[in-house]
Amino acid sequence: MRKFEEFINKLNFKKAALTYLVISGILLILCMSSIVYISRDKISMVLDYQRVSETFAREGVTDKAITQLQKLSTDSKDIKNVVVLDKDNTIVFKANNNLVGDKAKLQLIPYGAGSGYLQDSTHQDYLYKVVKPENMILNKDYIQNDQRVWQAVDDEMSYETDFALKEVYLLNYLMDRSTQSKVLMIRTATPIPYAERLIEATGALLGLIIVIYWIGLALWVYKDARSKGLNAALWGLLILMTNLVGFIVYLIYKQNNLTCYKCGALQSRFNSFCSHCGTEINESCPNCKAMINKGDHYCSRCGSKLD
Repeated sequence: MRKFEEFINKLNFKKAALTYLVISGILLILCMSSIVYISRDKISMVLDYQRVSETFAREGVTDKAITQLQKLSTDSKDIKNVVVLDKDNTIVFKANNNLVGDKAKLQLIPYGAGSGYLQDSTHQDYLYKVVKPENMILNKDYIQNDQRVWQAVDDEMSYETDFALKEVYLLNYLMDRSTQSKVLMIRTATPIPYAERLIEATGALLGLIIVIYWIGLALWVYKDARSKGLNAALWGLLILMTNLVGFIVYLIYKQNNLTCYKCGALQSRFNSFCSHCGTEINESCPNCKAMINKGDHYCSRCGSKLD
């Protein structure tokens, strides 16, 4: 116990806290920057899709929208095709012939009630999983193991006897309700190299940062309480169990009491003298030694006139 207290007394918490914040900030920035860097193609795809969405909603199928769609299809290796259909499902634009071929029309119909999959009415070997725009970057983008990637899909459609024979693609679409024209973005989810390990490392780093903060706060309160003559072990244990809630209670407790300017011990604000070293910490009546307030002309206990 003595060695522990000697260690606590030697700790410079101000310097340690500053070092902790700087190192933690640098490591987190490096991890997040690395995740953004390896995901840059996916992020670029999402931004391009957002620009296309805004143009399509504002102008419909225009030359500008077609140019943006062409850029969207060429910038990402995940995108297999981008197709624009009119109200009759006639293809008015396609980035390439992948999946669509030379067909003039593309009719997608539901595959299984409530499954969330669509099927090409003329090419039933392809299935398209509809994905919301906010889910364009999927968890499977960050998973390297292909078996794990598609296991959820297989489980989801296990009741379909022919599902294993089909190729599954992801589908994002835009629709203009006034003209009933549609933009279909057909893509796959290519796992990002090293992303899974990097995310795991970032999670472990966050956990370590939280643990260091949690224990460090308890040690600081232990040292501070000990210097003020309080039950340091009790306060340290309270912070270790409740963290921020206990820390707020400790600050309120300190705020409602006085600290002796000579020895640093915490005293009741109603004490005239420090119970630890005897130093006068409040003004007192020269006659009865009762505590008096600044501005009082007479002592409230004995009635003596005060200078």
